[in-house]
Amino acid sequence: MSENPLPTSRQDCQTDHYGNIIDLMPPNSRQVLRIALNLKYLIDKLIPIAIDESEIVKDGSNVLTPKVIQLTYEACGGDQSNKEYQQKYRAVLVFCLIKVSSWYNQLSSVEISNSKLYDVRSITAQQLAKIIIAKEEKKNLHFLFMQMLLRKYAINENDKDVEPTNAVEMATDLHCTIVIGSNGFQRCLRWLWRGWIVQSRHDPMIFIKEERIASTKFWHHFNPERIKTPKYQNILQIIFSILFLLIFTSVVNGKSGTTVAPLAPIEGIFFVFTFGYICDEIFKLYYVGVAYFSFWTLFNDTLYLVILFSMFFRFNSIFPTFLKNRPPEYWDRISYRLLSCAAPLVWSRLLLYLESERFVGAMMVVLKHMMKESLVFFVLLILIMLGFVQGFLGLDLSDGEREITAPILTNLVITVFGMGSFDAFEHFAPPYAAFLYYSYCFIVSVILLNILIALYSNAYQHVVENADDEYMALMSQKTLRFIRAPDEDVYVSPLNLIELCFKPIMCLLNEERRKDLNYLVMLILYSPMLTYVVSKEIREAKRIKYNRMKNLPDDSNEVDTPWDLGDGFFDFDESLFGYSDDRNGFRATLSMNRRSQQLQREAERSDKNFSVKNDWFKEVKRISNLREPAISSELSALEERLNKMNQHTNKESEGIRKDIQKLLALKSNDEDRPIWN
Repeated sequence: MSENPLPTSRQDCQTDHYGNIIDLMPPNSRQVLRIALNLKYLIDKLIPIAIDESEIVKDGSNVLTPKVIQLTYEACGGDQSNKEYQQKYRAVLVFCLIKVSSWYNQLSSVEISNSKLYDVRSITAQQLAKIIIAKEEKKNLHFLFMQMLLRKYAINENDKDVEPTNAVEMATDLHCTIVIGSNGFQRCLRWLWRGWIVQSRHDPMIFIKEERIASTKFWHHFNPERIKTPKYQNILQIIFSILFLLIFTSVVNGKSGTTVAPLAPIEGIFFVFTFGYICDEIFKLYYVGVAYFSFWTLFNDTLYLVILFSMFFRFNSIFPTFLKNRPPEYWDRISYRLLSCAAPLVWSRLLLYLESERFVGAMMVVLKHMMKESLVFFVLLILIMLGFVQGFLGLDLSDGEREITAPILTNLVITVFGMGSFDAFEHFAPPYAAFLYYSYCFIVSVILLNILIALYSNAYQHVVENADDEYMALMSQKTLRFIRAPDEDVYVSPLNLIELCFKPIMCLLNEERRKDLNYLVMLILYSPMLTYVVSKEIREAKRIKYNRMKNLPDDSNEVDTPWDLGDGFFDFDESLFGYSDDRNGFRATLSMNRRSQQLQREAERSDKNFSVKNDWFKEVKRISNLREPAISSELSALEERLNKMNQHTNKESEGIRKDIQKLLALKSNDEDRPIWN
């Protein structure tokens, strides 16, 4: 079945002038809750006991049969004879399955005795969502992307409507790697990453297809609106991060002399960059909320905090308003020393923007899991250290004087790094201090450090075994970081400071003039980047037009595969912006495909006995059907066992029913007898 292409305009999305979808108004929160409850009931009955997870996720699962998939669709209700009415409720199917999976995760953490059962049910809900996505991808790509994955829905929980969200956001926040790893989900993310699907300005609850991706006109792509594309924002962030690193290097390694030098222009640029990044972090954390907080948020905030302290001491050395108890040269040295300590963080920060590369992304996932696992080690270490510190301080105060407290604390800390020394405790409160220190060394060096190694090994093994799924989950998080940005007009840091400067002026203008001013400012700022966008997107637009001409999805023919002689797209236009006629590329592609197929046929016909017989193709088709009888026999055997169990149960029930009738008859006979005194 050919895939339905996505709509190419807002009119094709069937929206009104406010951007709301006309024919598919979303179900209300109570209806969404009922669908979720139906799905939970289905999964509860389907998985009554804990089974192996592989029985759920494997291809051709005997648990998730076509009948179960059909029941999953029917759990949404609706008029089965009316397709549009039916789609209204089926649109929330993936959303509800992910929500049900989260319910099972909550139950797993509460009812530990049944955690295995709830984990299997959670995986079942995710696998059902994956199967539904795969089926809808083949039937209706528009319905899958716009309604099932990207449209936001609200569900009622405990008589309160939860904040509306979509299936993509929920699956990413809950780390549902099974759903995220599905092909349809990944295609949706790629379209978001490229800016082929954008959020509606009129209704943030829905997403629409970008109208101009198939246009070959220059000004349709030389437009600041295209900077909203996550891919281009990521490129800009990498460029500004490299500039930030170069400026930081110049500032840290540019000090000459012991006197306090005036503020250099390069330092001013560095502080402006930092302030822009800090403002961006504050705004995103305020608008996005807790969902924005992550490992990298903490990492960046630590870096900016160190730089802020350095800036404070630097300005205090130039303008000694505060901290006058020391000379300005002292605070100048402190400023540069703090800035030097931030160097590892500045260099490591590049990994945040390079994580879209698969190798770097996988390693970052490993690092993140290792950091989480290390929290267990540090909690144990701190508790044990506090106990031994109190013991050593008690020994030090046993004679009424505190003498070697500082050396004791230092030695306990460096022992963790394998640099401890027994000399400090040789003549200190023998033999108690030595006994305590030997115990401390044994616990830290032999037990805790080996626990840390085991935790790191477990984290690495877990991520490597699921490297592809973990990488796709990471890219999903990265894409949503851009999609969830609250600004209608994107100013990538540190250009957001220019937006702040223009805010007072924009407040004095009406909406139309404000948009014109924003457009002009962004056009000037992003003109170098937009030049690259135009040169790239016009060439892509030709391929998209070619795909639509052949009734194929927009992302078809991206790669010319050697096993398909009819795919690929060839554009021989060597100009910067690809201004040649679109039909030249179409004709060249069709001509090359026809020529390739003709040469292949001629080469095959050169030997009349070369070609295989038609019977061979028939035999190959039969192979795909060989597995079906085996599966059917397994299902038949299982069904037969269930029927026997039901028959046995029915016989027992019938016997019990007859016994009850006899007892009731005896009771009625006793009541009818006359009572003799």
